[in-house]
Amino acid sequence: MAIGFKTIITKTIGAGSLGLGIYDAHCRAKRESIRYGKVAMADSAMDAWMNTTRLEVESDIEAGMRKGAQEWMMDSPIPKAFGNLKGYVTGFFSSVADNVIPITLSAGVLMSKAGGLFSKLSLGGLGGYAIYKTVRAFLPTARSRQTP
Repeated sequence: MAIGFKTIITKTIGAGSLGLGIYDAHCRAKRESIRYGKVAMADSAMDAWMNTTRLEVESDIEAGMRKGAQEWMMDSPIPKAFGNLKGYVTGFFSSVADNVIPITLSAGVLMSKAGGLFSKLSLGGLGGYAIYKTVRAFLPTARSRQTP
């Protein structure tokens, strides 16, 4: 059984759209990963510093232990690594939630029988959504993303 031209075009559009959705989620996840990592490092440094500034008992040994803990926390990559991981996961799933309509329609195009009713409906919905987003981008009321 030969694969038809319509099938190839339909599946290519679905795969391309799904790829764009996943790529957008990955890019947002990378940005969030960096931001969360920096915040985690700053919070860790602040906590470590605050821990050395208050001593309940004047003890040189305890002060030395707290100073050593502060230096270890300041140099440790662990808080940043966990912050990066949390940021990536948060950013990825936030973007997928924001783009749930095109991702779902793309998956519908890819998973349904080519030329079938569900495939045609999904492809039509995907085209309609693309037209809506394109027109909305040119309207003066469109919101722009603020980049730092």
